[in-house]
Amino acid sequence: MDIIRKGKEIGNFTAVARQHELDPKMVLRWAAKELNRKDVDQLDGASKRQAAFIPTAEDFKQLEHENEKLKKLLAEQALEREILKDLLKKTNPNLRIK
Repeated sequence: MDIIRKGKEIGNFTAVARQHELDPKMVLRWAAKELNRKDVDQLDGASKRQAAFIPTAEDFKQLEHENEKLKKLLAEQALEREILKDLLKKTNPNLRIK
């Protein structure tokens, strides 16, 4: 009932469903039953388009983990590149490397 009430307040059941990590279609069905409406598409205009993504704490945690992983990968590649540059300088002293 709180989710339906909040959806009515902001006028977007899909966004409210995503905030609570629920299937938007399920929330729209609940709202349709509660409001005695049969046409779910008219209930929430956002149901026809993709609702704005509202990240959760878990989403941020996953992004932070992925970011750290990518930082490590980048650092490894930079180190590998420097090692290869040094090796090329030693094997070809006349070669200019940027």
